[in-house]
Amino acid sequence: MALKSAPQSTIIQAKSQDTRVIAEFIDRAPLVHRHLDWRPLMQWIDQEPFLLKYEKGKIQGILSCAPDPEGIAWIHCFAAADPLTVQKTWMELLESAKNHPALSECTICSVGLVDWYAALLSISEFNLVQNIVVLYWDGKLPPAIALTPEILIRPMEYDDLDQVIEVDHKAFSPIWTISRSTFDQVYTQSEHSNIAEINGIIAGYEISTANHFSAHLTRLAVRPEYKKANIGYSLGREMLVYFSKRGIRQISVNTQNDNIASISLYKKLGFSLSDESFPVFCLRI
Repeated sequence: MALKSAPQSTIIQAKSQDTRVIAEFIDRAPLVHRHLDWRPLMQWIDQEPFLLKYEKGKIQGILSCAPDPEGIAWIHCFAAADPLTVQKTWMELLESAKNHPALSECTICSVGLVDWYAALLSISEFNLVQNIVVLYWDGKLPPAIALTPEILIRPMEYDDLDQVIEVDHKAFSPIWTISRSTFDQVYTQSEHSNIAEINGIIAGYEISTANHFSAHLTRLAVRPEYKKANIGYSLGREMLVYFSKRGIRQISVNTQNDNIASISLYKKLGFSLSDESFPVFCLRI
């Protein structure tokens, strides 16, 4: 009786013991999309779906898109071994992900950071929903604006994070919110973070990252009921003062092209729109 041959192509869920082969594949793959993520890719391996496409015993593609927060699944990584078959690899992995129980009633989102990847998103079922725009600070400190006496701006502390997440989820649309577990990492990796407090209630927050030469305003959010209290402006200015004192004047921030209020605030702080723009695609399962 003849033995059946092994399937030529298969898609499986990654496991922690696959870490080494996945890292080696990412290092040599000619086509790799990596989301601008707070977590290292390998932290997602045990989070489903993290799919591996094998052909003849070798990885030919990777797709990681575990939900975080619940209901929102950003594509953390897509990689393909062969540019000639990248569309086929993408479609097979995407179809497998769409049928995964972990993505039931989820919205899958991704940013087209490079042209070849944006093209894959646009030819599949994803819809272009907006663009991320990048602004850079002009290096001049904006004037201070007096806040009402009950508003206190102070450094963020770990015990503030539950309230900070509450502010975050009220200020941003669902695809731009982040989970508490991810925010723990954002806070740990930040160089500067402040909150605005009113009678023990956190009304707004700012959190930024930096290296020796530049800084990035990562998140700036205010409760909707305090939008006109100059809290966002004051938090942004405090951040600029902090980095200026350190000699850092190359400061950037991202926002959405249709977030008129956000763009207006950043311009008041001395930021200007650059030519950098990246499309954001979403697919509702």
